[in-house]
Amino acid sequence: MNEIKTLLLLGGTGFVGRAVAEEYLKNGWHVMVPTRENNNDRAKEKLLLHGFDKYNLEKLIGDGLILFALDVDLVDKKWSQINNWLELFDKLDISILSILRIINLVGETSKSTREISKSNIDVLGGIFTLVQYLKSRNKQVIFCSMGSTAEKKQDKNLSPYERAKRVARQKIEESNLCDYHFIANYIKGKGEQKMKSAAPDLWSKLRFSHKWLFGFKVSIIDVDDLAQVIYHISEAVKNFPLRQKPLEVNITNGELLFGEMIKNLLPEDKKVMPRVVIPFWAEKYFLKAYVFIAPRINPHDQLIRRLANFAKRGSMNFIKQEKLRVFKTAEEIKKLALDTANYLVLEASPYLIVANRYNPVIYVLRERGEEELKQIVQKAAILSD
Repeated sequence: MNEIKTLLLLGGTGFVGRAVAEEYLKNGWHVMVPTRENNNDRAKEKLLLHGFDKYNLEKLIGDGLILFALDVDLVDKKWSQINNWLELFDKLDISILSILRIINLVGETSKSTREISKSNIDVLGGIFTLVQYLKSRNKQVIFCSMGSTAEKKQDKNLSPYERAKRVARQKIEESNLCDYHFIANYIKGKGEQKMKSAAPDLWSKLRFSHKWLFGFKVSIIDVDDLAQVIYHISEAVKNFPLRQKPLEVNITNGELLFGEMIKNLLPEDKKVMPRVVIPFWAEKYFLKAYVFIAPRINPHDQLIRRLANFAKRGSMNFIKQEKLRVFKTAEEIKKLALDTANYLVLEASPYLIVANRYNPVIYVLRERGEEELKQIVQKAAILSD
């Protein structure tokens, strides 16, 4: 009889959670998903919303391969007490020794400042309690977390999301519990909901300024490619030059103009550019004025803050943009692979995996062309149709 291997997937009903759950299930794992929901139907609805096949989900639940742990709100201090976790596992008949992986994908991005802080920072106490206990019982346990390039920003005036991500990263490093910390810029693809919903509003506000939309590039990763890399790095790649915790894993498919990303989330009839736009010579002044004025009028509006951030980037010249960029481009990663004095190529295909010889940082590139990147973004709209 094969040994049962269980993944405990925090944030498992979300956009990235759906992809990671499918990847581990495909490779023979059981998946346990703690959720704040109080019944299975609501938890299933979330996974279906993010693209999980309904027939497969019902079958996997029926076969006991995916299990929802209900009423688990990690903000609640009770989850900082290990006895509450042990009672939960006992109630669900989950063997502690079968839990070999914990992946944390929890982290709100678009609600109030307090909600962003709670879901990125306050939840960590309960997670660390659990991980520390499981690692003390089994040395094979691996803990992974999902971060964002937002945590790398050096601006003095950070948004609540950026600040929360930076603080969460500091706490993760200080805990010395995290084995792999995955970082991406923009995660796109099947099942995306938030930015797809926001795209029409963003387009209506930004389309009058060409620089606001098309003045800078962003790094894209397909959510299913991300899930494959998370599985592959933690299960198959073993020859890392350093074992310092956490090992930071930066993942990308390549870059796309910000405006192209937004446009490809829209229905065809909404992609038309207006006839009247801000003149080229006036764009720089308009964007700088927006950066200064808008956040002061609506300091707690997360959308306004994001629009101001996009305006700031669009108004910069190329040199300033490059200084502030917080991700490596596909071309830069390929150049690192040639720098054998400082970097080690762990794999070349299908992923180019390049490890820093002296710092616990690796870069993973699964390069996609521009048209492929647009198709990845379009998957969100196709699924909803």
